[in-house]
Amino acid sequence: MSESDSATEITERRRVRRRRTLKEGRIVFASQSMVFDCIIRDLSDFGARLKMETTIDIPDEFMLYLVHLRQRVKAEVRWRTADTLGVEFIGEKETVSSLMKI
Repeated sequence: MSESDSATEITERRRVRRRRTLKEGRIVFASQSMVFDCIIRDLSDFGARLKMETTIDIPDEFMLYLVHLRQRVKAEVRWRTADTLGVEFIGEKETVSSLMKI
């Protein structure tokens, strides 16, 4: 299987196509005591691709804050590399009044 066949197969498994973005995000877990900054590289209504320095300390489930939308959503890791996560949203997006009060 070629590299392009593999990419097509992954795309076909998604419910909707992700839109390329370059937005600020925050990964929050451990009763809101752990916060990691990330860049949202792709985004859809059902998931996202997140880029960060390292994914080593990131758990399989966390709250993702979409800073530009002032929203948060529970996310579950579907795949990971050393510096990138592919996540599926497993809850409804909630509007947050202030991202300073994570």
